Amino acid sequence: MRQLPHGYTHDTRSDGATVVKRYQGPSAPGRGSTERLALSRLANSVVPVPHLIDAPAGALRMRHVAGVHGQDLIAIGLAGPVLRSCGQTLRQVQMLEPATVLGGMPGPARVVLVHGDYGPNNMLFDPITHTTVAVIDWEWAHAGDPVKDLGWCEWIIRMHHPEAVDQLPELFDAYGERPDWARRQDALRGRS
Repeated sequence: MRQLPHGYTHDTRSDGATVVKRYQGPSAPGRGSTERLALSRLANSVVPVPHLIDAPAGALRMRHVAGVHGQDLIAIGLAGPVLRSCGQTLRQVQMLEPATVLGGMPGPARVVLVHGDYGPNNMLFDPITHTTVAVIDWEWAHAGDPVKDLGWCEWIIRMHHPEAVDQLPELFDAYGERPDWARRQDALRGRS
């Protein structure tokens, strides 16, 4: 199995048919459990996620998803279509009931399913249509403020792809809303 190029926190490898993600660092068992639960419950939803095969100790084994990593598409000048797809897919994520995906009781009305590390850095896209083929790395999923993932996606662009900042309107237009700057910053400060 070869190590995948965009796995920064964990040891993530693929043989072309399967992907094995081994959790590392503090709270690894809890993060692995959160991601296993999210992938299991999102398997038949409108949000595309990798198919979970099994969960050996300290790891997840998933089917490989054919697609191009969002950061690779941005690097070749396709930030606009990638951000549009990010906005559309985030709306789909937020339409799901967090209690259904994560368990527990439903929260207040404005609480949604939050990915926790949402952006092109954790998404795979069709290389031709630029539609989302998978949202990956659900280990930080939780119920929370709908602006968290939107603000985090924006932060990823501002910090890691400054050449694409002028394409951020694509994200907000596709999402259907651009909360004011103070609200986006407040949501990021509360990121868990």
